[in-house]
Amino acid sequence: MKILCENGINYLTFKNIINNLRKVYEIKVIGDINNIAKALNDVQPELLLLKTESITGIVQAYSQKNNVKIIGFGDTNNSDVVADIVINKSKDILRPDIDTVSFKEYNTEKSGISVFVDNEESKFMADFLAINYDVNIFGKVKINSPKYLGIPTDIEKYEILNQSKYLIDLGSYDLYDAILLDTYPIVYTNHNLSKEYTTFHNLITLTNCMDFINVGENTDMVVKDNLNTLKSEFKKENSTTFTIELFNNLGFEKEAEILNIMLQENINDWISSRKW
Repeated sequence: MKILCENGINYLTFKNIINNLRKVYEIKVIGDINNIAKALNDVQPELLLLKTESITGIVQAYSQKNNVKIIGFGDTNNSDVVADIVINKSKDILRPDIDTVSFKEYNTEKSGISVFVDNEESKFMADFLAINYDVNIFGKVKINSPKYLGIPTDIEKYEILNQSKYLIDLGSYDLYDAILLDTYPIVYTNHNLSKEYTTFHNLITLTNCMDFINVGENTDMVVKDNLNTLKSEFKKENSTTFTIELFNNLGFEKEAEILNIMLQENINDWISSRKW
């Protein structure tokens, strides 16, 4: 399958799809959308991933003539935009990437609470945590505290999560990786998550969460049960199963089956090695 995608699509769903497609296919990226006509002729793609604003008449004419499927990312206010599937921000949700399990380190003693701060909006709560609790803080936003330990690489972040008992997720989107590495996330959100999650939305509820993990009764047992339940759910619904469903809806049944075989092989390997 030949795939052409636009550079700069800042969607979680786009990242999920691309990460799964890269397991099997080479993906061509167009940096300057003004060169889309040349890129279409050069690559001759079967699948396009574009911002909805980039789905011009040229793109639509090419796709209709050559039976090219289009996934659009963005608003659909323009009635002239035609795409097989459109993903807007309301549909753009985080999904677990179960490949994270391959980074799992076993026989590692887990301890401590880690916090990643990647945006200025999270700095206030990170400062509060640094002043009042025994935490380790990492991220792009520097905190004026000895508890701030710098900016980790992607691999270092996996190592940190492997060693941590808890993660305070202030909007860094690391909660699914944490769960798959047996680290329990305390999540900053205004949305209702399933009962297995512990969430907060202000300093008062954050304090309640910290009391739960520091002095709560039967906390370890509750956390272990919640992690096991969530990981079992991830086996059924994750970024790969989402991509498989997407491919089936687009009529790419053969490609969907390839991803499904890879998914089942990985899950079987993880089960046999007690990774689940």
